[in-house]
Amino acid sequence: MTKEMTWGVVRAVLAAGGGYLVARGMIDAGTLETVLGALGTLFVAGWSIWSKK
Repeated sequence: MTKEMTWGVVRAVLAAGGGYLVARGMIDAGTLETVLGALGTLFVAGWSIWSKK
C-alpha cells in the first residue's frame, strides 16, 4: 500500500468515527475538526519519522 492509500484509509476511518460521535451528540463538529486535524498532524509526523529510518 502506498502512503497516499494508507493516509486515505486513515482519514476515512477517522471521519466515519468522528461523524458517528457528532451524530450521537457526544462532541460538536468544531471539536471533531480540531481533533482530526491534530491526529492528522501527529500521523504525518510519525509517518515521516518512520519512513526516514
